[in-house]
Amino acid sequence: MRWRIPFVVVLALFVAVSCEQQPVDPIGEQAVAEAPAFDWMNNPDNGNEKVYRSYEDFIICIGFDNAPNLRACHSNLPLGDGTESDCGLQQVEAPTSYQDVSPLKDDNFFDNDLNKIQKGEVWVTIRDQSQPGDCFGDALVAEGWAKFVGTDNDIFGAADDKHTNSWSNKFEGKLMTPAGDEVSYSAKGQHLWSVKKGFRAFHKINLH
Repeated sequence: MRWRIPFVVVLALFVAVSCEQQPVDPIGEQAVAEAPAFDWMNNPDNGNEKVYRSYEDFIICIGFDNAPNLRACHSNLPLGDGTESDCGLQQVEAPTSYQDVSPLKDDNFFDNDLNKIQKGEVWVTIRDQSQPGDCFGDALVAEGWAKFVGTDNDIFGAADDKHTNSWSNKFEGKLMTPAGDEVSYSAKGQHLWSVKKGFRAFHKINLH
């Protein structure tokens, strides 16, 4: 009796032998880390007229309700227009990405709520305003890179007494002290404005 070996089985055996003779690519954490993460920051524009994507420089300096002596600046630009050489970035880094989304409920574009989300990495410089030092005359506490996410429910603001404009910034990263110690940093700033209640702001820092 003559046995017939299916072509698929032969092909599978050939591939298995060939694979054993080939060097194996590294797998595991390194391979997973290199896999790209896709979101609106790196996906191409789909032509939706309600969505606008672009890039912009970012800088904001804030104080904190729970640590009034500290002031943190977050930026992709040198501080003080490049005049401060003792802290902060000394060159321009990559801008942050943002996406504006509008429901376009009204023919007048500026009458629509324009929701904004912004992401990127920014350089954080924290200084102690109660201690003298070389960073704008204050003592440098820590600095380094942090991830940033910002949101705004309407970049045009609230023009009537029925709505509250709300925008927030969140930061998280690992910073270095002047002594070379690594510290964890997270901060959140929440801002509210309405015709009835005016402007309110809440800032909290976690540094350890």
